[in-house]
Amino acid sequence: MVGGGPAGAWCAFMLARSGARVSLVHWGGYAPGGIELVSGRARRVIEQHCPDFFQGVAQGVEVHETISLWSTPEPVVLNAMFNPWGPGLAVERSLFDQALRDLAWTAGAEVLPDAKVVRIERSNDNWELSMRVGEDDSSRLHARFVVLATGRAATPFFDRPAAWESSKLVLMTSLPSQDDEPRHALYVESTSRGWWYALPARNGSSFAGFCLERPELKKRGGSLKEFFVEELCRTRLLSPLLPHDIGNLHISGRMADARPFDRATGENWISVGDAAYAPDPLSGMGIELAIESARLGARAVLEAVTPLAGSKSNDALAEYEAAMRGHAQEHRSTAANYYGRLENSPGE
Repeated sequence: MVGGGPAGAWCAFMLARSGARVSLVHWGGYAPGGIELVSGRARRVIEQHCPDFFQGVAQGVEVHETISLWSTPEPVVLNAMFNPWGPGLAVERSLFDQALRDLAWTAGAEVLPDAKVVRIERSNDNWELSMRVGEDDSSRLHARFVVLATGRAATPFFDRPAAWESSKLVLMTSLPSQDDEPRHALYVESTSRGWWYALPARNGSSFAGFCLERPELKKRGGSLKEFFVEELCRTRLLSPLLPHDIGNLHISGRMADARPFDRATGENWISVGDAAYAPDPLSGMGIELAIESARLGARAVLEAVTPLAGSKSNDALAEYEAAMRGHAQEHRSTAANYYGRLENSPGE
């Protein structure tokens, strides 16, 4: 297992609890921070296997409603009580990922922290993984089957394409607490240059993100912070969250494109999570798709390694590949609808 994010950790957990021998190689160099949404469905799936998971280190803030301003004159409020899966949770990503890795470890998976896979090659019908551990040490790991969970950044393994320059970016920051209690709401708002979202944190602060096209960012006149604050001040829903003192705001960024790959499976390998298909952040389905693809991927791996009578190992991988293509098509169709509205909405 290469990658210790939600998809990699959950897939390792599912495989280990089924009796498979699993090594989870995790390198935190690209680990995202901030707050992320665990949908009601993903929350229930995790709690089915670990009922007290979100009562421990992965505690979050329940999101009771979504307040959006997207091509409508006034905000639209969607209450979580109408969601059959119940409310989602806004969780601190680093704590969530670590809790999932700990869960995989308790299920029997070997977790190798601070290890970066730098090369994967076939050797005597097995995979040989060359790793860099710490600053200078290196080691090798041999595996019959490899699960790639390296996120949306393309990797040169298995003849997959090299990294690409994303056309969409998300700028993020934590906005200091304005109230003693969290707001329990997800805010979504479109603007002439992109769209914004804000999620609550447990300490009453908010985590805000601004998704935009790379050329829009290049056209800015001042610093990154000045651009971010100026655009935030133009919003109706999120601008009240902006603190009076903006001196300590730290702006970070990462790729935000929906990221399809040519294939999600091959000879004795499979990819899960964003490494299989990275959804547009507007969908809020990143964690849910990571958990779902990990569940389906673990089942496909087990069936491929020990196929049932009358079936072939490639059948399970083909079914998984089709499932991932279905998810990708569904997300593309939905995103085209929303971004079509954004492009046709009047500028501010």
